[in-house]
Amino acid sequence: MKHSVDEVTDYQLKKVLHEPLAPYVASVYNTLIHLVQGLVLAALFYVISLQTQITSIIVCNLIISFAFVITIWYEFITDNQYHVIRTSISDVIIPIVLAVCQVILALAINQPIYIFTLLVIPVFIMIDLSYVNGYLKNKGPMAYEVFKEHYKELGLQFAQDVYDESIRYQKEMIPKIFMATIVVGILTMFNYYFPLNLEIKTYISTIIIGIFLIIAVYDDLNHHFNNSEKFEEIWL
Repeated sequence: MKHSVDEVTDYQLKKVLHEPLAPYVASVYNTLIHLVQGLVLAALFYVISLQTQITSIIVCNLIISFAFVITIWYEFITDNQYHVIRTSISDVIIPIVLAVCQVILALAINQPIYIFTLLVIPVFIMIDLSYVNGYLKNKGPMAYEVFKEHYKELGLQFAQDVYDESIRYQKEMIPKIFMATIVVGILTMFNYYFPLNLEIKTYISTIIIGIFLIIAVYDDLNHHFNNSEKFEEIWL
């Protein structure tokens, strides 16, 4: 069933697009994300201030570190709109450990490229765990009941379709991030064993990791809805 804009009023459309399904949960989680990612950003600027000489290698590693902050910050606050289950200890541990991994990555901007890409791996692992955590928490009858209540003005079918799409997005992201982690692992071995100029290996690593992060931002949950035949007229 394809949902049309004609089915909803301006108020209902705003509710669909902007209001979190569980405002308290989203507010608490977003506050935590803002705090830990703000600390990562502060650590990044601190590391920059310690550099006496800025080389092209350091610039590339800085770009990747900064891009991780932007991507993670954006993905969390976007997905949290559909996070409906009460926060638990895993919702605290994962963002904090992820931030620690990012700080360690920032501290390695002037290290050999194989060390830097090696430290990218735990960042990707924690991102993947965050999607696993969200998928397991939001998959179930309790979460669906929240979707039904939030979208009751638009009907049960609309609520079911939004729920299904959000769950499908989280499920699809898990193997995608895992594959990115594997690729970065192979890239690390390439950087360690392959006898190539250090700058060239840094440029190659920056491009590959950068492409992953660009895809992650582009292929976010909103884009997922935009490309769904059921919601393309509403989410555009």
